[in-house]
Amino acid sequence: MTMKSFLALCGAAVLAVILAVVAVGSQPSYESADAGGELLFPKLVTDINRLKTVVVTSKDSKYTMDWDGQVWRFRERGNYLADDKKVNELVLRMARMAKLEAKTNLEARYERLDLNAPDAKDSRAKQVTLLDKDGKPIADIIIGKRKFTLGSKEGGTYIRIPGEPQTWLALGELTPGDKARDWLKRDVADIKDKQIKRVTIRQPDGEKVVVSKDKPADESFKIQGIPSGREPSTDFVADEFGRVLAILLLDDVAKAADLAIPPNKTIKAEFEGFDGFKVLVDYAEVDGKSWIKLRGEATAPSAPLAEGATDWVKAMAELTSRADGWVFEVPAYEVAPLKKRMADITKKPEAKS
Repeated sequence: MTMKSFLALCGAAVLAVILAVVAVGSQPSYESADAGGELLFPKLVTDINRLKTVVVTSKDSKYTMDWDGQVWRFRERGNYLADDKKVNELVLRMARMAKLEAKTNLEARYERLDLNAPDAKDSRAKQVTLLDKDGKPIADIIIGKRKFTLGSKEGGTYIRIPGEPQTWLALGELTPGDKARDWLKRDVADIKDKQIKRVTIRQPDGEKVVVSKDKPADESFKIQGIPSGREPSTDFVADEFGRVLAILLLDDVAKAADLAIPPNKTIKAEFEGFDGFKVLVDYAEVDGKSWIKLRGEATAPSAPLAEGATDWVKAMAELTSRADGWVFEVPAYEVAPLKKRMADITKKPEAKS
């Protein structure tokens, strides 16, 4: 999303919040707002085109997203791609927030609403700061507890503005995440098992497992090279290998130069597609976490692509460009099949009676 289109969204948000405040005020169970639905940041809509940086701070983390003119980038993760949708949504929600009711202005009571300083002992507060290119604040807010019993489906949030003693119940939901994965663009790959022809897994000691299909319509993968005296442990045991790249999301990211994957502990996987593409994955556990690096290859088709067909040359180039120079932490259960050896997926035949 460009900043221009985002600005248009913010303008629409102002109208939406006016309507929402009217709706809340019309509920018989809620007292009229002390501030008459005044926007928390009335200048944010006009100042949004100056927005350069979004900082999200909590007790144990500080995450900084910088706008590079095209996309948001995650500063603490080597400027890897941030989740544009989530960053824009956060700013949009701030532009929508309106004061509903003044609460305490006594610092000793801030903690009751989770509005003490984010760096205070046992603090649950979060702070969101919007900065321009010179590092000057455009908007700044400390976020506390939610309040769900409002006459609005959005509910409310207890907030205060840093440097001001007054706290407020504000209309709107603002719940910024405090994990890196909450702000990273998490997509790694999404290749369905029906598109995979063959998977080859090589363990660090050289042991190999190969599973394959003859055609896309086949329901299950077959284990190749099963040793004499063994058989598949179940009819579907090989299928999990083909699903590894389906909706694969990262939890964290690091520059490959900063996190070495030890070669003597690296599992190598090769996923071959029916349409001439290939994804190569290196996987290892480092400090108890599952890390992968990957790249894609594809052979140009001999005939023009059919309408609606995936351009695998383009898809593999995009995957490789996105992954080049990076290693991704992924959920251990997503890549667990890569650790399995022949003994894990086969068994001795049951004795016939």
